[in-house]
Amino acid sequence: MSKVLTAYFSASGVTEKLAKRLASAIGADLYEIQPEVPYTSADLDWTDKKSRSSVEMNDKSFRPAIAGKAENMDQYDVIFVAFPKMEYGFNCV
Repeated sequence: MSKVLTAYFSASGVTEKLAKRLASAIGADLYEIQPEVPYTSADLDWTDKKSRSSVEMNDKSFRPAIAGKAENMDQYDVIFVAFPKMEYGFNCV
């Protein structure tokens, strides 16, 4: 039987709910990808062109630093990665 991991990044909680449902449905381990500097509500205001998410979205080379890492990745046969839609900001962490 395959060992499966569902790794996810969720700034607002929507992607987290989806990732947890997926992991539960398929019996996968769950890992939350967290940015080194957490996002605030102001950071997530994509209507503000100066907000962190807007600035990140407009700089295609930007990648936020990740806090920690999943251990023993080689134990997994399948890895699902869930993240917010890029058109709303949040380059992949």
